[in-house]
Amino acid sequence: MRQFNISVIGLSGTEKDRGQVGVGKSCLCNRFMRPMADDYFIDHISVLSQSDFSGRIVNNDHFLYWGEVRKTTDEGVEYNFNIIEQTEFMDDSTFQAFKVGKMDPYSKRCTATKVFSAEKLMYICKNQLGIEKEYEQKVMPDGRLSIDGFVVVFDVSPVPNRSVEKQVEFVQNVIATIVKNKKPLVLVTTKNDDAYELYVREAEKISQRKDYKSTVQLIETSAHESINIDLAFLMLAQMIDKVKNRVKIISYQESAKSRKELLDTRSEAVTRLIRNQITDYHILWSQGSKMLSQYREWNEFLNIFGHEAGQKLFRRHMKKLRDDHLNKKLHQYLDKFALALEYMLPDTGALNISDDDAWECARNYLQNHIEFEQYFFECPQASWTELVDMDEAEDEARIPFDVLETSEAETVFRNYLNSVQQDKKKIGWKQQFKMLLEESGFVTPGKQLSEVRVLFMGRECFEALSEHDCQQIYDIHQDEIIEKSKQNFVELLLEHAQYFLQFKNVDIITQEDVRQITDVIQEDSRYKMLDRLDQERRVMLVQHLRFIHCPIRDHCPFFNNCVDSLIEEVLSDKSTTSNHKTPGGVGVGVGGGGGGGGWKTTGNGTDRTLNLLIVGSEHLASDLLNDIRICTGSKGEYIYENQTYYLNYRIANGDMEAFKAIDVYSSGLICVYSNQQSFETLKDNLERTLLCNLELEDKFENLPIVLVYQPQDLKENEVEYLRSEGMRLSEMLHCDFIDHTQNHQKYVYDILNIVILSLKLTEMKSYDPYPSNHTDLRILCCIFCGDQYDIENIVQPLVAESTLVKASEHSIIVDVFIGDAKRRVEFILSSYHGTNQYRDELIHGYIYFYSAKRRSSLANLSILAAQNANIPLQIIAVTESGGVNAFFNSDICQFLITEGNALADRFKGSFMTFSADQYVKFAFYNPFLKTSWDNKYEVENLHVEESITLDSGEGTLESSVNQMPRPPPRHESYMLSNTLGTDGSGSENYEMLPTRSLNSLNEERDISLDEIYDENNEKPKHLHQNCTESDSCASSTERRVRQQNAYFKASSKASKASAKKQKKKKVAIPVQTPRVPPFGSYVSPPEIPLHYQRMAIVGAGEKKKTEAGVPEFMKSDKSPEYSMVPELTAAGIFGAENLPEYNMNAKCLKDFEKLEKRRIKEEAARLRKLQEKEKEQEKKLKRKLKQNAKGLAESVEAQFGKLMISSEQGEIPIFLNKCVEFIEKEGLDSEGIYRVPGSRAHVDMLFQRFEEDVNTVIDVLDIPVNAVATALKDFFSKRLPPLFSKDIIKELEEIAGSRGVGVGSSKLNVEVKTDRSCRLIALKSLLQKLPPINFAILKYIFQHFVHVSDNSKLNSMDSKNLAICWWPTLIPIDFTDMGHFEQLRPYLEDIVQTMIDQFPYLFCGKDAFVMV
Repeated sequence: MRQFNISVIGLSGTEKDRGQVGVGKSCLCNRFMRPMADDYFIDHISVLSQSDFSGRIVNNDHFLYWGEVRKTTDEGVEYNFNIIEQTEFMDDSTFQAFKVGKMDPYSKRCTATKVFSAEKLMYICKNQLGIEKEYEQKVMPDGRLSIDGFVVVFDVSPVPNRSVEKQVEFVQNVIATIVKNKKPLVLVTTKNDDAYELYVREAEKISQRKDYKSTVQLIETSAHESINIDLAFLMLAQMIDKVKNRVKIISYQESAKSRKELLDTRSEAVTRLIRNQITDYHILWSQGSKMLSQYREWNEFLNIFGHEAGQKLFRRHMKKLRDDHLNKKLHQYLDKFALALEYMLPDTGALNISDDDAWECARNYLQNHIEFEQYFFECPQASWTELVDMDEAEDEARIPFDVLETSEAETVFRNYLNSVQQDKKKIGWKQQFKMLLEESGFVTPGKQLSEVRVLFMGRECFEALSEHDCQQIYDIHQDEIIEKSKQNFVELLLEHAQYFLQFKNVDIITQEDVRQITDVIQEDSRYKMLDRLDQERRVMLVQHLRFIHCPIRDHCPFFNNCVDSLIEEVLSDKSTTSNHKTPGGVGVGVGGGGGGGGWKTTGNGTDRTLNLLIVGSEHLASDLLNDIRICTGSKGEYIYENQTYYLNYRIANGDMEAFKAIDVYSSGLICVYSNQQSFETLKDNLERTLLCNLELEDKFENLPIVLVYQPQDLKENEVEYLRSEGMRLSEMLHCDFIDHTQNHQKYVYDILNIVILSLKLTEMKSYDPYPSNHTDLRILCCIFCGDQYDIENIVQPLVAESTLVKASEHSIIVDVFIGDAKRRVEFILSSYHGTNQYRDELIHGYIYFYSAKRRSSLANLSILAAQNANIPLQIIAVTESGGVNAFFNSDICQFLITEGNALADRFKGSFMTFSADQYVKFAFYNPFLKTSWDNKYEVENLHVEESITLDSGEGTLESSVNQMPRPPPRHESYMLSNTLGTDGSGSENYEMLPTRSLNSLNEERDISLDEIYDENNEKPKHLHQNCTESDSCASSTERRVRQQNAYFKASSKASKASAKKQKKKKVAIPVQTPRVPPFGSYVSPPEIPLHYQRMAIVGAGEKKKTEAGVPEFMKSDKSPEYSMVPELTAAGIFGAENLPEYNMNAKCLKDFEKLEKRRIKEEAARLRKLQEKEKEQEKKLKRKLKQNAKGLAESVEAQFGKLMISSEQGEIPIFLNKCVEFIEKEGLDSEGIYRVPGSRAHVDMLFQRFEEDVNTVIDVLDIPVNAVATALKDFFSKRLPPLFSKDIIKELEEIAGSRGVGVGSSKLNVEVKTDRSCRLIALKSLLQKLPPINFAILKYIFQHFVHVSDNSKLNSMDSKNLAICWWPTLIPIDFTDMGHFEQLRPYLEDIVQTMIDQFPYLFCGKDAFVMV
């Protein structure tokens, strides 16, 4: 091991020479000799007292001996160092260097290669001076040292009063001396942690001087940071030792970085160690350091940083633990404080102060609050932090009130105050934004927020809310409007129920079918609203078609709220909450009951309670009660057949009021009498209540009654008399009679046994299944799914009846008085679509409920009512509030109630309104029940007829040959069908019955009876090839019409054959316009099959014959015309006055046919003469019309000037043309167009502008569309000559059928007036007589009416409403009086409506369209 003596030198001397501080020689030696932090001292002063300078440590020398230390290189080479620091000590009295003999200057003395000092001690720190014995004492070996190398120190930090030039000069001089002495040296820069760059460069210049020939190595160090200290001395040792592979010199930056990483690692390790091991902030430093000393990380940290740093770190950790604990506790208190604020101060407006005083006022408010003790506590002796430190508040859940003095508590309050205010603002902004979305017409289903964002830019509510809040509200709004739009679309489909009927029996729906449906509804706004959700819309459409095809509960669009499900729930709830007919207790009465009702038995397990009402005059009731108590004990227990009954007692005087007070569920009645007076009183009350009062009959129907006779001090004949009278009365009341002649125990047991046995029999009767086929009437109550009213309000009057019995999940049975007798009525509650399952069952009446604010409800009701129009029906409109208020306050309600009333009138039913918020009694339905009862026989006969007809195959394609064809009703041929569920005009649906062409009625030969039947007289031949719908599709009305004149007994062969039903899809087809002879020619009625003529003759002029008076062949099964033939007279069919009565055989029928042919020929000849006269009159009329037409155009334009200039449309007045174009552009969706008048000022202004300039553009005039419509009506009524002359108006009256019928005076025969199809043809011929300009104007305006009526769903102006508004304008007639007006009005309205509905046929020459 090599031993090196190293001398550390640097600038020294007085403050003037070296500056305010030294260059760092002592710190450098200290860090090298004792690197541990605890042994490192920063303060090493060179100013000493004389005594310290003379001590053994300084020993009167100007150098210090730092001792000996061993160091090891990275390669494992060990070196021993003896360190000498050459310095210059100052006298603290003179501040001059101590003088020691002959002393050379410091620059020369410091480079000495040998030092001498006997008994010189090792220097440790300045505190060592004077107390050397308390420190380690080590003497410099041998008192002398030969210096092997030098460490030259260069301070690179800026020091006051020291110039860098002076230090450079000194360093250069000593280096030159050392080099001259050929000693190794190392130039060490100190204080690099506070380096000045200029000084660093100066040191580098020195080390790089060429004079030194690279023998001076520069090493950057920092004693404070312990950076590169060992490197400097080891480098010098290797230079002395002349080692070739010396240690690598590392720059200060790299070493500082490595040192920092090391320190950070050690610090993190110790911090982690302390955090893991020290968790209680109450631990002291002595305890903690002892705990940590066993860990290597702690010891390494102390070596590097020292105990002071370790203690500092420990205390910092303790403080953090305490702060964390206090903060944790504080946050717990603050969380509780926030909750307390929400409860104690929910409304910040209660403070009513400014923001500056809010916190102080809030604390006072909380301290005075009634709930203060529940949330807070006060402790004047200690603060909350002291309580926490002492763990005194661990078990206390309340908040120390002084916590509110902290700034954190105030912050919580301020945040709460702001959050409340902000929440209010935010709620307001959300509401405003939601309202903005609802008011905006651009936000439609399926649109994204990004598409409409620009609409809301700049709105405070939109800008204030976050993106997430806006999106959330928008999504909620989208869900709402999508759901609403889907509901509206379902309503749209339901409103078109009449159109969807054609798909009811279609098994396959094609894309063409879907396209047709879409064409019908696509213009409706409810359809367009789902344009962005086309896929969902198609799914809903398909689902609706599935529902139409298979109307079951699972397919109902209101599945969750389907009426069938709701009815089951309501009836189930009612059945569980009501006792129905099952009595539960026993009441005992004597002569009547006084007191309260509402008695109900309570069953608890197998025990039951009997409520006994005892009624008797004077003391009789009390005596009987005492006897019962004696037999049953104080607890009132009685055992019968191993079942315990508990008795409750009540007694009452024998007056009539006692009987009236008995509740429906009373258990029994015991009547006691003892003499003539008590018997008469009892009998009188019983007769007056039980036998004569029908209102009380239900109360006592199942009430057990016991009549008890207790004779007292009477003669034998009186006793026998009263006994016999009592027995007679009991027989009359159907109750038990007990004669109290035995002991009291026996007769009491008899009474109780009788009551209990009667109850059991009643229970057995009530628990038996109630057979629904044992009813007198069956009423089907139909409710439409989705109607917004409570079904329970409708069911309540039915289930409130005391005689109610639940027959099934959807039906109840009620006993009710109809007329003067009690009838048993079954009410079946069903949805509209659920009525199909009762189609083949016997139903005596239908009650239809519909919502008075829902069009679809009435539309579906119309279809349902039409299918069952031959059965009594009642239509009930359900309104939200009182019927009168609803009618006048809502237009839609008024319209639907009016239409419902008209629908009821059409089917000869009754109509009523029902307020959803009112309570009605069962008597609400009594009038309809009376009507249904009066029609019961006819309904049941019709049901039997339909059943037999269906069983025989009527209406099917296979068995249609087994029935006689129905004569075509002429009043329905080629006419608008009076259908329901439309807009009222009838233009949507047409009906074609299997009639023949009118010309064929004269050309075809008559059909004889032989042609109707084949040789076997079994299968009649077809007279009509057009097949009607099957009975499964046809309405009950159609089936009844088919069967009412052809009901016959089915043969055994036909009855065994199964009827296969085929269903046919309704389609719209064009039918060729009927060919008719000119007006005036005879048109025979449609030919009636002869077997109907034969039936008519039988009933002419007399009552229907009995079966005994009918020939035998008419009774056979091969004569289908036998049975239930209506009483038709021959005169009623053929117009004959007196037809002879024939015997019903084949020969007589042939004779009658010949006579009929002859009569027809004579009639034809007579009418040909009339036809010739009519032709002459027509020629005169045509000449007159031509003259009128010739001067029409001239007179019109001359009279009205520019208003009548022809337009681009040809002969159409330009005013008419422009008004119509404007109305069709702007007003087709205007509700009540032509019905709601416009402003007169606007009308006059419009006429004035056109008179000034015919090219006026109405759009720029800013005139409402209603004013333009009013001006158009004024133009026809006041400014345009009449389009119909007086002669044509007379013919119009005749066509309408409003004028008297006479052969001589009428131009049209009876046939034209009675057959609507012929009237339609006549109307077309009449319009062709008009002058061309009149016809063109009429065609133009009626084409406009067609466009308006096509949009009736939007403007509520169908063809009927247009006819009401326009007929006085188009057909001006001078009425003589109001009676004349009322007589003509409906006919002229019908003419105008027909011209709108049949526009293609009347004006365009197209075929009429009908529905098959």
